[in-house]
Amino acid sequence: MKCKMAISYSSNLTFKLILILSVMISIVLPFFLGKNKFIYESKVIESKIKTRVGSTGSTSMSRLISILSDEFMSSNEEYMYEKSESGSGSAPIMVKSGGTDLGDMSRALYDNEKFEGIEEKCIALDGIAVVVNNENHLYNISKETLNKIFSKEITQWSEVSKDMKGEIVTIGREEGSGTKSGFENSLGLKDVDYDIILSESGDISAKISKEPRAIGYISLASVFGNLHDISIDGVKCNLQNIKEGKYLLTRPFIQIYDKRVKNKARDVWFEFLKSHIAQKIIEKEKLVYVYK
Repeated sequence: MKCKMAISYSSNLTFKLILILSVMISIVLPFFLGKNKFIYESKVIESKIKTRVGSTGSTSMSRLISILSDEFMSSNEEYMYEKSESGSGSAPIMVKSGGTDLGDMSRALYDNEKFEGIEEKCIALDGIAVVVNNENHLYNISKETLNKIFSKEITQWSEVSKDMKGEIVTIGREEGSGTKSGFENSLGLKDVDYDIILSESGDISAKISKEPRAIGYISLASVFGNLHDISIDGVKCNLQNIKEGKYLLTRPFIQIYDKRVKNKARDVWFEFLKSHIAQKIIEKEKLVYVYK
C-alpha cells in the first residue's frame, strides 16, 4: 500500500515539474526568439543606413534638385539626398553655421553673405519670365515701361495695352526670394510695393491664370496655364536668348558650400552633376546647363 502511494506521489511530482517547465519555456522562449529577431532586424537596418548629403534654400530650385537627387540616389544607392526649402537668403547662414551641406541659391551671392571657406558652383542659368493672363494681348514691353509698372508710375492697363482696361495688379515674391532679387536688381527697382506677394512661382502662375489684370514674374519652367510671357524690348525669354546673354532677366542657379568641411557625399554629388544624365535633366527643365 505504501509502495503504491509512493509511486503515485512520484508520478504527480513529475507531472507538476513537467507542467512548470512547460510554462517557463512558453514564457522564456519567445523572449529569446524576439531578442534574436531584434538583433537580426537591427543588423538589417544598420546595413541599410546611407551616407546623407542635404541642401536647403531656394524654392525655385526645388523641382530641379528633387529630380536630380532622385536620379543621383538611383545610381548611387549608398547615398541619401535630403532637400528642404527656406529661401535663397537663408542658404549662406545655414552653410556657415553647419546646418546644411549645401545651400541652394537662385541668385548670386551678396558680398555681405560671403565668409572664409565659402565656395559656389553654378549649376544652371534660369530666365525670369514676365507673365500676364491670356486675356491680355500684350506680348512685348520695354524695360522702361516694365520699371514704371512695378514702381507704380503706371497703374492703368490703358496706358500700356490697347485691349485691356482697369488697374494693373502687380504680383511679386517674398523677401529673401532669389527670383525677387533677380527681377528687381535687373530693372534697378527698390522697395517695390506689390499688390500681392506670393511665396512660389507656381502660386504666381496660378493667380495670374485667374486674374486678367495681373502681371508678375516667374521662372521660365513655371510658364504654363492660362498665361503667357512677354518679350522685353523685343527679346523673348527662351533658352537660346538666355544662353547667348540677350535676355535681360537671367539669373544663376548655384549651390554653395564650406570647402573647409570635408564631405565625400557632397563630392560624389558634384561629380554626378557633370554627367550627361544631369545635363539632360537640367535642359528638360528649361534651364541652360553650365556646370563644369
